[in-house]
Amino acid sequence: MKFILCTLLILFFFPFRALPAEVLQVSSPSVIQIGDNNRNYKIRIACINVEESNGKDAINWLKNELPRHAKVNFFPKGSEDGTLLARVTNLDSGKDLASQMIELGYAKPTC
Repeated sequence: MKFILCTLLILFFFPFRALPAEVLQVSSPSVIQIGDNNRNYKIRIACINVEESNGKDAINWLKNELPRHAKVNFFPKGSEDGTLLARVTNLDSGKDLASQMIELGYAKPTC
């Protein structure tokens, strides 16, 4: 009984932190590859549509905004053809990538 009580007290006072995902690769203007400790995800940024004319600029901006091993949080919205649709937030800036791409004119909102 003492062991269980001690374990619960330790977990309560020293909770484990969830580790953020890391960017592994920017694949296209709206698709990134991320990974956590043991899984990799192909994620399409939800609620945006990037036109082909803005594609190159959008990729360059994403690579600048999300260099390899940048920390991100993602909030799943669904899936499409094996790709996870999610809102993605850069933890360094705290800003949503879709909102920033829309503000910069690289993408149009779809949601």
